[in-house]
Amino acid sequence: MILNVFYHLYFYYMQENVTCTKLLIMPNQLYHHIVKLVPAFEKEVEKVLPYFEKRSFPKDYILIKEGNMVDEFYFVLNGCLQIYFTDHSGSKNTIHFAIENWWVTEYNAFLGAPAAHFSIAALEETEVLFIKKEKFNEMLLDFPFMAIYFNKIHMRAYGAALQKQKTYAVTSKKDFHYYFCTHYPDLVKRFPDDVFASYIGISTEELAILNKNFRS
Repeated sequence: MILNVFYHLYFYYMQENVTCTKLLIMPNQLYHHIVKLVPAFEKEVEKVLPYFEKRSFPKDYILIKEGNMVDEFYFVLNGCLQIYFTDHSGSKNTIHFAIENWWVTEYNAFLGAPAAHFSIAALEETEVLFIKKEKFNEMLLDFPFMAIYFNKIHMRAYGAALQKQKTYAVTSKKDFHYYFCTHYPDLVKRFPDDVFASYIGISTEELAILNKNFRS
């Protein structure tokens, strides 16, 4: 009973710390991101602004929860999001992150699956642009160049996911840790140890040893 009350108080506290605003101008980050991938449609980009809203989340806020329906697609302006699933023991297993200028949602559920298989939570105070599923579909019909834009994003993401899978399959945990720390040092600094450890697939104790060896 006490835990249930605590959960509801925590939920309402988190909800009260989420702010949502309408957009008056296209944020430069999204504008330049779209123009970079579909430069021929630069003059049309501003017209998609009404489909988006901006929202801010406090640290630890869960944007998408496993088992729930999904109706939103996010573009990260500031902050860092963790994509994870919870195993039978209750442990969180991190499979991906989303930082500035990345798009993220639980794709299967957003595209029509009845429930999310993954959760998405804020590792930091995070600000996003978001678009609702209905608005997203309307936008693609009204502005077909946005379908080209998202197709390029998803092709790149799929290619990167395959490369990560290959690297993970043929590389030791030690070498994977070394690769990540040398290629993304600023990003690693933003991860709590337990989150980074779960991403690599090791314990926090093993991570501490790898970190010590890496710095020496």
